[in-house]
Amino acid sequence: MTNVGIRTVDAYAYLAEEVGGCENVEFSKRDAYNFIQKEKRVRIEIGDTNSLIRLFKDRQVDDHMFAWDVQYDDQDRLLNFFWVDGRSRIDYECFRDVLIFYTSYRLNKYNFVCAPFVGVNNHWQNILFSVAFLSEEIIESFTWLFKIFV
Repeated sequence: MTNVGIRTVDAYAYLAEEVGGCENVEFSKRDAYNFIQKEKRVRIEIGDTNSLIRLFKDRQVDDHMFAWDVQYDDQDRLLNFFWVDGRSRIDYECFRDVLIFYTSYRLNKYNFVCAPFVGVNNHWQNILFSVAFLSEEIIESFTWLFKIFV
């Protein structure tokens, strides 16, 4: 139901009504929300994945220092992705003595974790070195990311 735009709360209410009340539903409303969020994290629409890869390839044509990588799971679904542009690579060479890595809130359509690498230049201004989006904050994701960053 949520795939066609029905809110989770409305879908749960409909199911409860169909089986004669919330007490007859075999899962809680919180379970429904958790399940939907988990599904969103592991399922990126193929069109969006293709658009992302096309964007990265186009950027490489215009910026020869642009680099990117993606990580897929065993079912060929996009798990994590990373990119860095030429300007950021130059900034990193000049100002890499201060490096801040912080995974921020999941504020995007697919509930991915935004993981920027940020530095500080000689004017005490923040500069972006690179960015990754991770589907999960697990050891395997961070290991992949740090190897790619280095």
